[in-house]
Amino acid sequence: MTTITMAMAIQALCPTAQFSITDNDYSSLVWLSPDIPIPPESQVLAEMATLQAEQPFVDCKNEASKLLYLTDWTTISDVADPIKSNPYLTNQAEFLAYRSAVRAIGVNPPTTAPVFPKVPTEQWSS
Repeated sequence: MTTITMAMAIQALCPTAQFSITDNDYSSLVWLSPDIPIPPESQVLAEMATLQAEQPFVDCKNEASKLLYLTDWTTISDVADPIKSNPYLTNQAEFLAYRSAVRAIGVNPPTTAPVFPKVPTEQWSS
């Protein structure tokens, strides 16, 4: 899980602000955007808590995206087409079902630790 820092919270509160901060210490904050109000420490701490609470959902969505990316190739139309490919993937339907299940978890992350389905084993024609 990602540890939320003050810099991340400040960036979320003031996306266009330029600043530097050392060792996650608010007193070391150097504000380089005079046209943007400096958020008070209490607001930064509250934003850190919010981001930390949201992080499991962000992590879940990121993991789902990674798993989908790794199997994107299975959705290419000619991968499972015996007329266009030799060998061809014979279990594309399993991959489509797997991807659908992964996508459902990524879109609606559970409140508990997600259990992603096991990726199917490629089966190729001979």
